[in-house]
Amino acid sequence: MKRKDIYWGLLFLIGAVLIIVSQLGFVTGVGFFGIAASVILAGIMIDSLIHMNFGGILFPAAFICIIFAEEWKITNLTPWPVLLTALLGSIGLSILFKKPGKWHHGCYNHEWSHEKEHFDTIINEPDGNVVDCSVSFGSSIKYINTDQFERANINCSFGAMKVYFDHAMIQNNQAVIWLDASFSGVELYIPKTWNTVLQVNTSLGGLSEKNRKEASNTPTVFIKGNVKFAGVEIIYV
Repeated sequence: MKRKDIYWGLLFLIGAVLIIVSQLGFVTGVGFFGIAASVILAGIMIDSLIHMNFGGILFPAAFICIIFAEEWKITNLTPWPVLLTALLGSIGLSILFKKPGKWHHGCYNHEWSHEKEHFDTIINEPDGNVVDCSVSFGSSIKYINTDQFERANINCSFGAMKVYFDHAMIQNNQAVIWLDASFSGVELYIPKTWNTVLQVNTSLGGLSEKNRKEASNTPTVFIKGNVKFAGVEIIYV
C-alpha cells in the first residue's frame, strides 16, 4: 500500500469520527459539509506544505476561513478579501522562494525539480494531437510530447498538477487547452513564443501569469475552462 493511500485513508477516517462526534453533541456549530470539506482541505494543505506548493497551502486555508466565517466571526474577511490575500500571498511566496531552473540548448530544463519535489506520478511519453491529463486526490507532472498538438484536456480535483508544453509543436497555427480545476493547484508551463488567449471562468479561485511576452505571427493557444476553489499559474518559459 502506498504511503499516499494510507495518508488519505486516515484523513477520511478522522472525518468520519468527527461527524459522529458532532452528532453526539461534543462538537457544535459544525455541519457535515464543514467537517468533510475541512478534512479534505487540511489534507491538501499538509501535502502542499511538504512540497512547498504555496497556492495549495493558502487557498485551502482561505476556503476553511470561508466555511467557518460565522463561527469564527470573520465574515468581514470573506469571501473575496481572504481569497485575494491567498492569491497575492501565493504569488509573493513563489517569487521569494522560487526554485531556480536552468537553460540548456535553448530549452528550459525541468529535471532539477524531480530531486526536490515528490509527485505521485511523472508522465513523460509520446502523445498524439489530443492529450488528456487527469488527477484526483493526488499529484502529477505531465510533459506534453507531440509535434501535432491541437488540444489538451486538463482535469485536476483535490490535487496538484504541473503540465509542461515546451516540447509541443503546433502545426495548424491554433490549439486549445481546456482546464477544469477545483480545490487544486495547477501550473502550466507555456512557451513564450505562443500567443495565449485566456477565456477561463474563475469562481472563488485565482489565475495568474508569470513572464508573459507578447508574441505576433505565432501559434495562438486558447486557454479555456473553469477554475473553482483553485489556484492556477501560467508560467511562460
